[in-house]
Amino acid sequence: MRLPVRLQREIARMHFYDPTQSNRAIASGLQVSPNTVSALCSKLKASGLAWSDLRDLDDDAWIEALKTQNRSIAQRKPSPNWEWVDEQMQFPDATLQQIWQEWREQCPTGIGFTQFCEQYKAWSKSRHIVMRQVHEPGRNLFVDFAGKVIEIRDRNGEPSTYAQIFVASLGYSSLTYIQAVASQSTNDWIKCHVDCFAYLGGAPEWVVPDNLKAAILRRERDEIIVNPAYRNCLSYYDTAAMPTGVRKPKHKAKAEVAVKIIQMGILFPLRNRVFFSLEELNLELRKGMDRLNGHKFKKIQGSRLERFESVEQKALKPLPESPYEICDWRYKVRVGDDYHVEHGKCFYSVPHTLRGERVDLRYTATMLEIMHKNKRVALHSLITEPGRNSTHDEHRPTAHLRVLEGEPKALMDWAQSVGGKTEEMINHHLETRKDRTNGLKTARRIRSLAHAYGESRIEEVCIYALSLNMTALRNIESILKQSADKQAHAIAEANSTTVRATHENVRGADYFGVDS
Repeated sequence: MRLPVRLQREIARMHFYDPTQSNRAIASGLQVSPNTVSALCSKLKASGLAWSDLRDLDDDAWIEALKTQNRSIAQRKPSPNWEWVDEQMQFPDATLQQIWQEWREQCPTGIGFTQFCEQYKAWSKSRHIVMRQVHEPGRNLFVDFAGKVIEIRDRNGEPSTYAQIFVASLGYSSLTYIQAVASQSTNDWIKCHVDCFAYLGGAPEWVVPDNLKAAILRRERDEIIVNPAYRNCLSYYDTAAMPTGVRKPKHKAKAEVAVKIIQMGILFPLRNRVFFSLEELNLELRKGMDRLNGHKFKKIQGSRLERFESVEQKALKPLPESPYEICDWRYKVRVGDDYHVEHGKCFYSVPHTLRGERVDLRYTATMLEIMHKNKRVALHSLITEPGRNSTHDEHRPTAHLRVLEGEPKALMDWAQSVGGKTEEMINHHLETRKDRTNGLKTARRIRSLAHAYGESRIEEVCIYALSLNMTALRNIESILKQSADKQAHAIAEANSTTVRATHENVRGADYFGVDS
């Protein structure tokens, strides 16, 4: 099956969530072929597995369980952008034949002239048809940023910033949520969703965003690439994104109307107000939001809040016990040959079998989670000191564990046989040092120096080095090369020895009445 695993998961989730939902309805929501949905649902039934059995599988296990490995299929011939074709046809003397020829020069593998004419005719007939949207309770939440921004002034005279206004509106009740944030960044976008779900007390079946980068990375012929950080947030609430078409405002008419109402009814009256913080602005927006949701409709009975509380609130999915924790992501990070990944100039281990693989990093201010094919493979506390390592013993290969467990004891046994100060030096590097890996390396080097210079010589050097509180390997090597300990010993001997003459012309201590 050509469909990416993440879309297979969304189809399966929708199928199990509401088994009565038609394949065509699922396909429409995910913008895939109904035949593809039908094929996957057949595989789901044939597998005999429930959603609880499938949801925690990694990508490989998913493919194995449902037998959805990729197969090559024939490619359809590409079609032109019909809006571009229509624009060209507005020029005087333009013909479909000429436009088709110009397009085929840019796309030689595209459709032929006959199909070109038929498809353009069908597109022209359908472009002016508008379908009335009927919204089921709890199904869609339309989200977007308003086009207007509000100035936030600084009390200390620094340049002003401009708050972005997030707007969300439920499809059935039109209950509206408003929040001001500092930017349209992914983290602010996700924060707005977390706060919105908390305000609603539940999550919808679908979230319908526009195509901003915080939500949608790009669109390809076969799929829509949702921002992974955004996708993970929505998955946490058991919902998913159903983005609108590019330059298709009627696809998100509910959001467009909500934005217009908010800009006219809430933001415009605040045009002369001066705000000094987001908190101050959000207090005013909340007042306006409560007025809007409590206002009676003109053409239907009740208000937004009444329709929400009486019908739609019950249809929302329950929230998890705790809100989603906003985090950052790094994608496709290569695992080194030492089965560690680098993050923030520190190194974190993964199972050694993943050496050379690509993994995703999910991190907060205190935690780093490492994912491989949608499965967590490692969890570390975040290191704040650059250059440090975090290595779990269970990630090491067996040979490395044997080295770490057996070699230190062998080194300590050797040091004890050499002398007390050598034992003290080796113990410092194996037990006292925080950097255990380099401590083991230094201990090995000291033993190799003993083979070159002799064990008694190493004991002398360790005595001298420890007396000066010098434990670094470079210091030990320097003392050996320059015989610094012997030179210091010779100087000390010379200073402590006084040469006295003993012939008959020299007066002794008795002459001066002083004890010798």
